[in-house]
Amino acid sequence: MAPSVNSRIFARKIREMRKVHLISIAEPVVLDLAFALKEKGYDISASGTRVSEPDSKRMRDAGIEFHGNGWFPDRLTNDIQFVVLGSTVTQENPEYEKAKNIGLLILSIPEFIFERTKSKTRLVISGSKGKKSILSMIIHAFQQQRMAFDYALSSNIPLLPNRIGLEYNSRIAIIEGDEHVTSALETKFRLEFYRPHIAVISNIDWKQSEEHTTLEGYIGTYRQFTASIEREGKLIYFGSDPTVTKLANDVREDITAIPYGAHEIKETGEGTWLVTRYGDFRVRIPDEFFLSNLNAARLACRHLGMKDTDFYKAVSAYSLTMNI
Repeated sequence: MAPSVNSRIFARKIREMRKVHLISIAEPVVLDLAFALKEKGYDISASGTRVSEPDSKRMRDAGIEFHGNGWFPDRLTNDIQFVVLGSTVTQENPEYEKAKNIGLLILSIPEFIFERTKSKTRLVISGSKGKKSILSMIIHAFQQQRMAFDYALSSNIPLLPNRIGLEYNSRIAIIEGDEHVTSALETKFRLEFYRPHIAVISNIDWKQSEEHTTLEGYIGTYRQFTASIEREGKLIYFGSDPTVTKLANDVREDITAIPYGAHEIKETGEGTWLVTRYGDFRVRIPDEFFLSNLNAARLACRHLGMKDTDFYKAVSAYSLTMNI
């Protein structure tokens, strides 16, 4: 099991760090993290198996040290500030064993994301369905307002160049919270690490899997998530889902639970319009969940400081011209 990160050690390391090693670079999120860190001036090395030649070339072109498919424990040295593990790294991985033996600081991806965004307002979008649609609308609205933000996603959002983006001057981090296990080394789920200031749960639709064998276990992951919301935080939730509503009713007293449903619309000969106190905004509705997801995105943006009018303008233009 990967050791828990000590916050004081991490704070010192992140100020000093210039050399970072990532294990299991074939995982898309790990690869995107490597490029994000490299763009910030860090000295990056990476390893993995089944890495494609195009990705190998991209790393070489970016100046990321990659020695080919396989594991190279002898290349791990004491001057590496920390090691980041992909979700498929096992106890038997020779580089993981070497990192432990020489006392390197080891982090999972969610641990890193939390520590990297500790000083920022964290918005975490979760739920069995609808995350990508909600994220797309929020990101588009932020981009239209030229608001800087960090992001860490498991989905590929066409509006962004990759799944992870790190900024020095942003005060907000947008995170996709999924219910998959953090790594092969521990049973905690990624959703449990991020400690959001603002959390969104779109719905809970359990399907049996190796990670979640029972409905109760699946719901328990979301219960842990709501319990991890920071003090005085917000929980924005789909009010028509009885399981999510039960979770919202059980949150701590300091957390504000905010239900949402489908946004009001009207139909005219010219099309479909959002009905708002600021006037009507034309939209295209690509699926039956769009209006609910839109309301979730609007509330999230509002609590991050965006005016409703600015959100409506952005999402209207986006829905008419893009495929959400």
